[in-house]
Amino acid sequence: MPRFALLLTLLFAPVLSAQQPPPPAIDSIALWNDFTALSADSMEGRRTGTRGGASARAYLVRRLTAAGVEPLVPGYVQHFDAGGRDTSSRDGVNVLGVVRGADTSRVIVISAHFDHLGVRNGQVYNGADDNASGTAAVLALAAAYAAQPPKHSMIFAFFDGEEAGMHGSRAFVERPPIPRRRIVANVNLDMVARLDKNELCAAGATPYPFFRPLLRATAAAAPVKLRMGHDLSTPDGLDNWTSLSDHASFHAVGIPFVYFGVEDHPDYHRVTDDAERVDAGRYLAAVRTIGDFLRRLDGDLEKVVPGRRQP
Repeated sequence: MPRFALLLTLLFAPVLSAQQPPPPAIDSIALWNDFTALSADSMEGRRTGTRGGASARAYLVRRLTAAGVEPLVPGYVQHFDAGGRDTSSRDGVNVLGVVRGADTSRVIVISAHFDHLGVRNGQVYNGADDNASGTAAVLALAAAYAAQPPKHSMIFAFFDGEEAGMHGSRAFVERPPIPRRRIVANVNLDMVARLDKNELCAAGATPYPFFRPLLRATAAAAPVKLRMGHDLSTPDGLDNWTSLSDHASFHAVGIPFVYFGVEDHPDYHRVTDDAERVDAGRYLAAVRTIGDFLRRLDGDLEKVVPGRRQP
């Protein structure tokens, strides 16, 4: 390299690197420990309004506190009415943490639901993939960003009541702890561990095409196959995931989303959805892929996501 070109590279490299946040450093051991703890029999399937759900909630609060993630609301918890199917009481509780970035005017919400089906006919439905996997992944991302703050503030939301009809995420967007106009994107994780085909899906680029370049860049560098789709209307509606998890609550009020997940597998909503069926290496690769997308989104948020006008 000519000396002048080399000098320019050395001079401007720090500036360029400062513009793009570094990737979040995922603690693989903590990720797996959180995943197995949340999907253990002791959590009793984490059904909303049960002892198991309360145990999972307490676990999340402990882990966020230990990681240095600030509570978004007092005690990290937001109560809401969880009346509906698959609940044992009407008291649902979200767990909400925040890592403040240099820019606090625009906020990204990274979410996962921590509830599952509970105990049925004496059998514990551990919900390892659905959704201890997404919950542990959000914990790992929260810890990484607490240690290395992002450019924009990030809310790490653990929603209760998803299995009962997405009550937790609906309560969050209807009564947000911050002005809703500041929330510019939702990245939702639901079932991100069972990469049986070494494939992770990302929905959201069809209704929100400005996400597509970031997803393509992530896919090009990803250690897994990242496939966009599952966000188009089809005659039977089965291939469209837009309304199938907590990102739907954000979409309903005009907040753009990207949803990461895998296609249904034989253990979906069955008692066999256990941690033993997950390939730890592929799960870690999926979380790192999601982290890479989040890094790109955080770095280029003003360029990528258009301004929104809403109360």
